[in-house]
Amino acid sequence: MGVKEWRMDKRKMYHAFFIKNLATFLIPMMIPVFILGTLTTIIIQQYVKEEIDTNNINLLKHSEEKVRLFFDEQVLMNMHLVAREMDVPLKNLFQKEHITAEDQERLSKLHKLLHSPAISRSYIDSIYIYLKNDKQRIFTSADEHLVELQDFHDRTWFDTFLENNKGKALVWSEPRAVTRYEVENRVTSSKFISVYKKLAVSDNDDGVIVFNIKHDYIEYYLSEFSLLKDQSLLIVDKNQEVIFRKNVRDYLNLNVSELMANHSSFFPLKIGEESYIVSMHSSEKYGWRFYSIVPEYSLYGLPRQLSILALSMLILSLLGGTALAYQLSKNNRQNIKSILNLFHAAEKGLPLPPLPERGNDVYSFIVQVTLKNFIEQNYLKIQLSEQEYKAQAMELSALQSQLNPHFLFNTLETIYWKAASLTGRPNVLNQMVENLADILRYSLEGESKWVKLQDEVTYTLSYIEIQKVRYKDTFDVVWKMDESISEIRVLKLILQPLIENSLYHGIKEKQSYGIIKIKIRALQDSLAIQVIDHGVGIPKDKLLLIREKLDGSLDQSKHIGLFNTHRRLKLAFGDEYGLRIKSKAGWGTVISLRIPY
Repeated sequence: MGVKEWRMDKRKMYHAFFIKNLATFLIPMMIPVFILGTLTTIIIQQYVKEEIDTNNINLLKHSEEKVRLFFDEQVLMNMHLVAREMDVPLKNLFQKEHITAEDQERLSKLHKLLHSPAISRSYIDSIYIYLKNDKQRIFTSADEHLVELQDFHDRTWFDTFLENNKGKALVWSEPRAVTRYEVENRVTSSKFISVYKKLAVSDNDDGVIVFNIKHDYIEYYLSEFSLLKDQSLLIVDKNQEVIFRKNVRDYLNLNVSELMANHSSFFPLKIGEESYIVSMHSSEKYGWRFYSIVPEYSLYGLPRQLSILALSMLILSLLGGTALAYQLSKNNRQNIKSILNLFHAAEKGLPLPPLPERGNDVYSFIVQVTLKNFIEQNYLKIQLSEQEYKAQAMELSALQSQLNPHFLFNTLETIYWKAASLTGRPNVLNQMVENLADILRYSLEGESKWVKLQDEVTYTLSYIEIQKVRYKDTFDVVWKMDESISEIRVLKLILQPLIENSLYHGIKEKQSYGIIKIKIRALQDSLAIQVIDHGVGIPKDKLLLIREKLDGSLDQSKHIGLFNTHRRLKLAFGDEYGLRIKSKAGWGTVISLRIPY
């Protein structure tokens, strides 16, 4: 191949590498950015809008709550105070043809009550009392005498009373405009929110109390609510009468009937060319509806701005990522070019090009690999030396372990015969030495770590007999095991550490007689073992600490048998196996484990 052809192939390779490397950087970057941008837009549109709608409803609920509290605490409470003064003699007084001095004194007291500090408030314009009578007499806070309705300037409330008296509602309200006087065809009127409460003196429809609340005060009371820009607040009663309005523009040209016809909590409303979002909340007690009317562009302006901002950030991220990927691809292309020039120079026997000053790119990686290979070769030599040393140490330990059992058995046999010679016959000490010899023989002899369950039980019984002599029969061990499972193979020395733990940390601490139960049963795929003691138990905080330390890597000075057994189970069968400890202070402890077949 000529130099010209080699250079052309090299340019094609450089170009292909550049395109592939650019795609490798750019595609993984674009996918999460695109997903993140899409999710951000969706979240903004959904959750922010939901938050805005929720805040709108909360505003209406707060308005309703504030109005309800006002009428319940300030109006209805005063109504109850007045209603308690209504009795049969007062009702009869409304029927009398002639009012006596005693009757007038009763009316004067009632008038003083209506003007007392407990009843009279600046927001109450007037109070009417009507008790059922043929003369249609009423009593008002404006006068100390009974007044006939036909001579009174305000009569519209009585028609409302008669209309609602047939229903079951005990309290209701309505907005009203009352004409005070007329001068030269000029009508002067006052606006009220009249609250009605039925009275029951001798029957269920005796009369009514009417509190006329100044409309200006209600507007002032509700004007404290902070609204969004261009947001309107409207309160309408069941008769489609507007009780209160705040920030309602004349250009809205609201149709209250159209609003009342829609019972949804949220619904769009088209007024002229503008779109509005209406939120509605109903007050069941007074039959009022609270409306929030906000232009759509004002209500959802923030989500739109956030969406535009997120989209702008997405575009900037893509542009910045593309520029970064292009620069990285260009740098990698240059590094590959340097490597190929190095190989080409080595192949042709030419002087090698100088190494670049910076060694954190592809070329630096190749140099590091070379150094790594060199270090690994030396490291392998060290590992071989260490393995030879460990093999020698293991061989020495094995030889020593063969000597130790022989020495121990001979020593125990000497103790056995010496004890027998002292008493002239076998005694308790001989039995303990014999049991100890059996334990040592079982634990030290044999290379297999697996034994039959029956052998494990036999060894464990020898250990229990030794402990019974030591603790003078202060405990008993109850076995519950089916003989059919005695041939199943289990880990060697698996029961003794558990019984030792129950004895030392349970029964011994109890300082009284105790029982240790050992339950062994075969499951479908494993052997289940439980060691239960009726000892002192473990406090909850200490139990949590033991459970945490079971899987720890540090050596434990207490419960060492438990930790070693737990590690053996995990090493033999996997992390899903191990000890399970349950305990309750003052009751006892249960240690459970499973050994797969």
